Amino acid sequence: MTRPRPGLHLSLAAAALLASLQPLVGCAAPDPPPDEVLRSAFPDQAAAVLGVGPGFLRSGGGLERAAAARRGGVAVSLPGEGSEAIVFALDGGTTLRVREEGAGGEAMLAERAVAYRRASGSSFWTATPDGVEEWLLLDAEAVRRDAPVAAWEVEGGALAARDGAIEIADAAGAVRLRVTAPAAYAAGGREVEARLAARGARIELFVDAEGEQVLVDPEWQSPAPPSMGTGRSRHAAARLGTGVLVTGGTGVAGVGIRSAELYDPADGAWSSSPAPGNMRRAHAEHTATALGSGRVLVVGGDTEGAHSTYEVYDADTMTWVTGGEIPLTNPTTGQPDNLFRHTATELAGGAGEVLIVGGGGDLDQVAVYKSVFRYDPRDGQLRAAADLLGPRTLHTATLLDTGEVLVVGGYYDAELETTELYDPAADAWRHGPPVAEGARRFMHTATRLLDGRVLVTGYASVTEIYDPPTNSFVTVAPMRAATRRHGHSATLLPNGCVLVAGGRFEGAYQTDVELYNPLADRWIVADELRAPRGFHEATLLEDGSVLLTGGEQTGQKLATVERFTPGQPGAPCGDLCECQSGFCVDGVCCDTACDLGACDACSVAAGATADGTCSLLAGAACDDGNPCTSGDACDEGGCAGENDDTATCDDGNPCTRDACSGGTCASSDDDAGECDDGDPCTTDLCRGGECAAEAVTCEATDECHVDGACDPETGACVPLTRENGVRCEGDGVCFAGDCLHNPPETPSSSGGGAEPTDSAGGGGSNPGPDEERGCGCRAAGAAAPGGGPAAAALFIAAAAASRTSRRRRRPGPPSPR
Repeated sequence: MTRPRPGLHLSLAAAALLASLQPLVGCAAPDPPPDEVLRSAFPDQAAAVLGVGPGFLRSGGGLERAAAARRGGVAVSLPGEGSEAIVFALDGGTTLRVREEGAGGEAMLAERAVAYRRASGSSFWTATPDGVEEWLLLDAEAVRRDAPVAAWEVEGGALAARDGAIEIADAAGAVRLRVTAPAAYAAGGREVEARLAARGARIELFVDAEGEQVLVDPEWQSPAPPSMGTGRSRHAAARLGTGVLVTGGTGVAGVGIRSAELYDPADGAWSSSPAPGNMRRAHAEHTATALGSGRVLVVGGDTEGAHSTYEVYDADTMTWVTGGEIPLTNPTTGQPDNLFRHTATELAGGAGEVLIVGGGGDLDQVAVYKSVFRYDPRDGQLRAAADLLGPRTLHTATLLDTGEVLVVGGYYDAELETTELYDPAADAWRHGPPVAEGARRFMHTATRLLDGRVLVTGYASVTEIYDPPTNSFVTVAPMRAATRRHGHSATLLPNGCVLVAGGRFEGAYQTDVELYNPLADRWIVADELRAPRGFHEATLLEDGSVLLTGGEQTGQKLATVERFTPGQPGAPCGDLCECQSGFCVDGVCCDTACDLGACDACSVAAGATADGTCSLLAGAACDDGNPCTSGDACDEGGCAGENDDTATCDDGNPCTRDACSGGTCASSDDDAGECDDGDPCTTDLCRGGECAAEAVTCEATDECHVDGACDPETGACVPLTRENGVRCEGDGVCFAGDCLHNPPETPSSSGGGAEPTDSAGGGGSNPGPDEERGCGCRAAGAAAPGGGPAAAALFIAAAAASRTSRRRRRPGPPSPR
């Protein structure tokens, strides 16, 4: 038999002893990471917790969003240790510090979320477009129906419960943060109810579960405007005081709506009853125009009755007043007709008159009008004005700085490319300039810019601007997305930029939002809408924000509302259009232009005291532009240096000697300097501190040339020859600039001083050079046998030979300069 080894028994005994002692010395297996627990307990929800949003990056001792929140959203800084405060930076300069009870331990990155351990569970923070969402994973023993499962202490804001949410307001009472708990799940993914309560500065979370593991998601977001009471599209909206009056539209199944709602931005609430109440008739595809003095004019779009009306809302009496019928006659039936899809434009002059232009009698564009009316608020009457030159509907009408009204495009059997201009003083229309090629459009927008030009966008692929001084259209940069969208909105912002939002393109409703910068002719992509929408209304509010109301998307009419707020001072920016002030400096929205150069800054990174506040810098290095100073530094926004006579300077004059003296650049004449006036046909010399120029002289090179001329391109002298036959040295005769002896006979030789030759070929004349060399021929005049072109060729050859011979006999003079 085999005997056991003593060493093996000892090892087994030691292992057993260690196993028995492990609970006593605290050597239990470590807890699994929070994300593993989440995936195991809630596999269907794990992706929504860990895999959404832009994620976070470690920054300093904490964590920041990897991408900024939607404009007007919430900026959040998470702590590096769970027991420390979460910091919310809100609009209006409000800062909140929030501590979660029971949280602790080092922050852990779990995919796109940040995880912390907490008492009886863990928490996960994810970034959303408008703020952050916290998912709490709570162990079963921590969950009771009658006690809060989690709580947060808030410092820096006032808490109030409203509509199931906790609203946190700043010192002025404006709600800056909204906390909700929209989703909660028990074991197995079963949905359970969750609710929030406010107790002083403490937010408490309750869950309708007992003794079960739960997953619940408090959201911390900027407050969205509350929805309207009625879903509506193709409605109309107008500023009424500081608020917005929304009227009519189409609802479910395209039914016209009589109701009107009033939005008050001060408390962010809508009211409809008792004021403004219902209109006298249902209106859709109509217009609403603010008249001033708390009144709004609603024209056309009647969906009740066989003719259209107009009515006025009076905020003082909180009533609707019937104005009367619109005198329209259907051109086919001869009966009174309705009016849809027209335009209403308040005219200049201060009287508050409104111009109603064109439109159609139905929604299928069968009957299209060229009728025009003017509403006079002084007596409440609508009167006919001069007709359009041609019928149109779904067009735009824009008041110009000149007082004229520009009408662009529209529809009449097809999309229109024509324009018209209306003169209110003469009550007359004239043809406007042609639009850009390919710019037929309807359901588009036209927005007057601060400089008086008009930006036209939508339906066509090109974007164009009408320029009143030249009475012409010019194409500009196209939108970056969905250039042919229609049913969108375009709003002029106080900073001079135009906000274009939503619309419809290729059958799909859009979430795209873009800003047009007319100074740089470029488009900037802004935060997308929360929901796609078209045929909505956009209204500029008193604080510079834009309220977007209602609209439609596939299969539904929207009651939801969105509010675009340009960046406040300190918000990150890359273009002035992103800032309500219109100033983007050092990468942040600034309160002023902050344009003093190196001696002011608007971001902390650039030396400012606070982001968004222009600060004058002191002590920072700068350049005062003076070469005779050194040590230049900022002082109260200015740049100054100490006089430095050892520095060098140059006044830019080559005919002076320059030196620094007393902080200035002193100069003295330097006639030894070299200068150049840029003319190649002059000789340049410094004289008395100035560059003096003398013209180049091109002297004759020999007796057969006269003084030449300077070529202004190259500066070279171009010689000019004397006329043929002039006597030159040794009884020679000038021919083509050469001095020839025994020149060839020409008809003009007798008049040039040379002895005539025998025209018959005889006589006692001496033989020429060619005859001496045995050439056996001579140049003949025109009357000599063999004259004509052949004789001329022989003459040219003889002259060339003579020139060659002379060059061999003696060198010529130097070439002219």
